Amino acid sequence: MILSEWVPVLKNFSSKLAKTAGLLALTMLLASCASGPTAPTSAPKTQVELGVVTDTPQHYLQQASQAEGDQQQRWLLLAARAYTEQGDLADAAQILAGLESRLSQAPQLQAEYRLLLSEQAMAAQKRAEALALLDWPLNWPLSNAQWQHYYRLKGELYQASAAPLPAAASFYTLSRYQPKDERQQSLDSLWQSLGQADEAQLRTAIGESQDPLWRGWLELAWLAKHFAIQPSTLVGELARWQRDNPQHPAARNLPADLQLALTVQPYRPQTVAVLLPLSGRVAAQAKSIQDGILARALEQETGRQVRFYDTGKLDAADAYQQAVTDGAEFIIGPLLKANVDKVMAIADPQLPMLMLNQPGIEFNNEDNHFFFALSPEEEAMHVAERLYQDGRTMPLVLAPASSVGRRMAREFDATWQTLTDKPVEVHYFDRTDTMQAAVRSALLVDASLAQIADVKQAFGNKTIADFRSRRDIDAIFVVADVNEVRLLKPFIDVNIAVFAEPPQLYTSSRANARSDSRQARGELDGLYVSDMPWLLGNTDNRQRIHTLWPDRSDSQLRLFAMGHDSWALIDRLAQMRVFSGYRVQGLSGQLAVTDKGVLSRQLGWAQYRRGKLRAEQ
Repeated sequence: MILSEWVPVLKNFSSKLAKTAGLLALTMLLASCASGPTAPTSAPKTQVELGVVTDTPQHYLQQASQAEGDQQQRWLLLAARAYTEQGDLADAAQILAGLESRLSQAPQLQAEYRLLLSEQAMAAQKRAEALALLDWPLNWPLSNAQWQHYYRLKGELYQASAAPLPAAASFYTLSRYQPKDERQQSLDSLWQSLGQADEAQLRTAIGESQDPLWRGWLELAWLAKHFAIQPSTLVGELARWQRDNPQHPAARNLPADLQLALTVQPYRPQTVAVLLPLSGRVAAQAKSIQDGILARALEQETGRQVRFYDTGKLDAADAYQQAVTDGAEFIIGPLLKANVDKVMAIADPQLPMLMLNQPGIEFNNEDNHFFFALSPEEEAMHVAERLYQDGRTMPLVLAPASSVGRRMAREFDATWQTLTDKPVEVHYFDRTDTMQAAVRSALLVDASLAQIADVKQAFGNKTIADFRSRRDIDAIFVVADVNEVRLLKPFIDVNIAVFAEPPQLYTSSRANARSDSRQARGELDGLYVSDMPWLLGNTDNRQRIHTLWPDRSDSQLRLFAMGHDSWALIDRLAQMRVFSGYRVQGLSGQLAVTDKGVLSRQLGWAQYRRGKLRAEQ
């Protein structure tokens, strides 16, 4: 490529180059070359290495002005990388746009161009596009720095897309391209990603692996999960693994959270007390939790005794004291937030407890106290994370002006701002008869209809005009129950202009309920729903529980799952708290424990397609 073809691109940086007299002279020279032949220049004898920048963008632009052909393109790509690394994506994009139709087919140039475009797409949350740009032959002769950029980008993109095994594999390969003293961060990211995979995924990957070091990481992650509640067995298994993998980077230095998990003894209570309001206004909900606990206890058959204390009749603090007097070694409950506060105020920090709600006030963070709540705020948080993983950039929230609706909208907005530094637009509706007005306002259809009315007034009623809906939003989080969402979804569909790309609709478990009406389900086509995996469609577990308790509502079935998982987790909670990679697939979702003792849930997702709710695998 001759220099005159690059004058339009390089002139865009004239204001930056003109900061010194020498660079100003360079800018004037480039401008004078715009309409005439370019004077021959001698390219540097040594080839410029791509992927590493050690100087300013202006320096590389100046070098580009003195080069031609592939060498000039190398300097321009280095300028784009320098802009990218200093956070100036707009100027980097301008250089890349100038290269688009003229770039050499040399693998190093093509790879660097795609790497920089991929970083642009990743910054715009277009993760699928960013990954597609990295789809090139792995035998390309690239620089070590370029392969580092390649695998780091892939790892981060897979991590953000909730694909733990591909993310871990990318970080593993990245470490192979790094000097020994720079590998630890990649290995930490590798271990963190493996912690997101479940045992079945790890077993499959172990069977498919041909690389002994990679297989060693997979085996270590599987052992850590499989034997986490048996520290004495885990110690022996880790010793065997270390003997089998003496050269492995983790053989001499196990991951820190795994070392900690080895020192923590699991809870082995013989007597468990359960504090539930089995009488009074929430007795039906408490009974569902009780049934879940008993169902799981019968499945396990550990010989563990369980005693129930009715906080509908007893004060919660008195029930706790009675349970302690009766010799309880582990306590589940209480359920109501006010009762959690009462018990927390007098609780023995050494007696392990799994409370079925969050406290309403601050307490000391005790290592033996855990909190499990089916929180609508947590669901809103996970919906925001899902939209982010799907690459959505401009979501909108439609929510009822109720307490729950406002709480979920606020949590979605807070999570989205944490992920993107951008606020979310929220629209509330008061009643079902205000839904359509809320939808039209949110989609700016009312403004379009007002404009059409003005046009018809000016030119006559025979004027033909279609309304327009906004095009800047790409997703809508519909906070609604099952009846509200069946009204809102058609309102949204009819208020999207025919020539506009419809936004993707998402909702939470509040909108998921059994329905025998195929027509009702058909009206929800395209809608994504999050919920406990076993409640997404007519799963075997759902049908079995429905046969046993046909009159149970879906909300009661979720409480059944909560009770079921509460009992199942007793032996695992201590290790889950210290081992960040320890996750358990329960009825209520994939469960993990934060360092503050809070159980977090990853829910499943399904989409209505052709009248059926089809779960994602």
